Amino acid sequence: MFREEQKFRVWWLWLILVGASAVSAGPLWYGVWSQLTTGVPWGDEPTGDTALVVTTLLVTLLMGGLILLFVLARLETEITTADIAFRFSPFVRKWRRIPREMIARFEAGRYNPIMDYGGWGVRQSLGKKGKAYNVSGNLGLTLYLVDGKKLLIGTRRLQAISYAMDNMMKGMPRSEEKRVS
Repeated sequence: MFREEQKFRVWWLWLILVGASAVSAGPLWYGVWSQLTTGVPWGDEPTGDTALVVTTLLVTLLMGGLILLFVLARLETEITTADIAFRFSPFVRKWRRIPREMIARFEAGRYNPIMDYGGWGVRQSLGKKGKAYNVSGNLGLTLYLVDGKKLLIGTRRLQAISYAMDNMMKGMPRSEEKRVS
């Protein structure tokens, strides 16, 4: 009934990642170039050529790996007549399924990712809001489970996810939907 795939598309996050990579690896690459081509030791306390090259490569690989992690990260959500399933690869690789019978009610609406959950990603709120899986924006589906737990799944398609949940939960109690303004 519903399928969505989201990726990190927040421009300022990419600016931070690329900026941090440039600030950390850029000077090292300059040092490698300077020390190996001119023969003049780079820095106040220069290190040997091999150590400088190895450090530069390690920092570059680390920053490249971090960027690759964010490129590959995606939140997938599926709703069928029987359950809601989601995964947040590569962090949560296996599909997590919540059967309809485990959902007491749901709300679809706006939330504040920073104030409610401390940001985006796989987050646990400090208060009683429960766990969140989100990648961007401020729209989400909150599930109130029969065991008392709460779970928020971020979405870019609020009306479609609400419609799918309505169809899945036919006849089961739910709270009033928070309207998107």
